[in-house]
Amino acid sequence: MEWFSGFTSRTSTKKCVANIVGTRAFHFGTHHRSVRGSSSNFLRIPKRGYLIPIVIDTLTNTFQLHTRKMMFFVALIIVGCSSALGASCYWASEQYSAATNFFDSFNFETFDEPTHGFVDYIGASEAKSLGLTSYVDGKVYIGVESTSVVSDGARGRKSIRLSSKKVINGNTLVVIDLEHMPSTSGVTGSPQGCSVWPAFWTVGSDWPNNGEIDIIEYVNTDHKIQTTLHTNAGCDQGSEDPSSFTGTWGLTYENLPSDNCDVNAAGQYANAGCGIIGADSTVGAAFNSNGVKGGAFAMEWTNGTAIRVFYFPRDSIPSDLVSGHPNPDSWGKPYARFELSDSSCPSSHFQNHQIVFDTTFCGDWAGSTFSAACGTSCVDFVKYNANEFTEAYWLINAVTVYDQC
Repeated sequence: MEWFSGFTSRTSTKKCVANIVGTRAFHFGTHHRSVRGSSSNFLRIPKRGYLIPIVIDTLTNTFQLHTRKMMFFVALIIVGCSSALGASCYWASEQYSAATNFFDSFNFETFDEPTHGFVDYIGASEAKSLGLTSYVDGKVYIGVESTSVVSDGARGRKSIRLSSKKVINGNTLVVIDLEHMPSTSGVTGSPQGCSVWPAFWTVGSDWPNNGEIDIIEYVNTDHKIQTTLHTNAGCDQGSEDPSSFTGTWGLTYENLPSDNCDVNAAGQYANAGCGIIGADSTVGAAFNSNGVKGGAFAMEWTNGTAIRVFYFPRDSIPSDLVSGHPNPDSWGKPYARFELSDSSCPSSHFQNHQIVFDTTFCGDWAGSTFSAACGTSCVDFVKYNANEFTEAYWLINAVTVYDQC
């Protein structure tokens, strides 16, 4: 028996057909609607004639599908979104959540942190035994070690770095529903966030040749999200119309827009890439205390067109996204937009990306800016103040990967 709770897939056709409506493709809160269809006992797949046994629990308004071949993924909803209406058409190819055994879909990476962080990434079994990975009230918890002084000679504080087993290649919408991001507790009197460098991002192999898309990234006491692309030469956003997004470009050391994505671009900080800064209270402690239990971030990657990133506080998430029928063209301006065109940045810069979560400390970015708000030694702060890191955790409702129809 296999559980699917509001998970969508597609038929073989390019047409978007609504045969079953009323389910959710994404968890926002606790409300679920029951499945409604032409038969109370079977789910019929359009164009194929498949009949799949279905069991509906009317007490909890959830549903089960019973299939003889467990690898057979069933189309629950194919949303109506014809090109004649000018709407985007997406189907959910993957969902990572507590209900789908989130950690089974990711690799635990244990190598040294490439950005020189004071961190010790650990494997799956140790993470579970230490309580750094778990499921809490139907949500995914990813934390860091927060009870001990870091031993002399250790790589750093124990933490988690995950990379998805699934690879994406554009024409994709990645949506994350979050309730909490890593920060620090402030119990030592330091501002919340000191030393942490969390990120939710995608990256290709042979970095930077296959690109990197930092969807959520911030350091120390930051309260504004920064979304950044990192590439090799040939991806320049200098011609991007700034009126196409609501954020602002990060700046070079000469206070010019950091809009060249090449990690070795002249006139920019090393590995700066092209970064756009979003609104207040979009990351860190400010996000965690926004009063509405977080929100959702959506990264739309359309080859030959653009990469766009949106953020919605939980009380402002569009209804089409809540219902699992995302239509990014109806969401207004993104806070970040990067042109993908042959003249500015060919799509070939971004290939074979894995989705990554990590929480590191200090390192090239957080370490170099630590003293501005937090003190003199980032490494000592992380090493000796374990109780600061009780708040350094991700709490995730779901990550859903939608592919274009």
